[in-house]
Amino acid sequence: MLALLLVACRSGGYAPCPVEVRGGLPADAFARARAVLQQQYGRLAVVDEASFLLQTPWVAVEDPPGERRASVFRDPQAPDDDLAVVVELRWVSVPAFGLPDWSPPRGDAAAERELAAVLREALNPAR
Repeated sequence: MLALLLVACRSGGYAPCPVEVRGGLPADAFARARAVLQQQYGRLAVVDEASFLLQTPWVAVEDPPGERRASVFRDPQAPDDDLAVVVELRWVSVPAFGLPDWSPPRGDAAAERELAAVLREALNPAR
């Protein structure tokens, strides 16, 4: 699933938002990341500690109207095996002919930066 997520993001020229953690990930990084994601988005749809993948289900949002889901995963492209965040947004598209359908998901850069900042704070050692 992670490979599909990465391929989907990269095929559109989109890169996940990095979460750099000074000094490497703490031993309880997965538990901390899980707590942050649950606090920010509520329930989780995917919890895979072995591959370090956390993902929320699609959650209704009002600004802009649509649905959003967030994923946190270990980024194999990062130099220090840091984490990455992807926040996707989709909305209902109403074509001139046919039935309404969801738009293709797009990255929500502002929501990614916000989630990455909260994760960075939770995972970096105290100063």
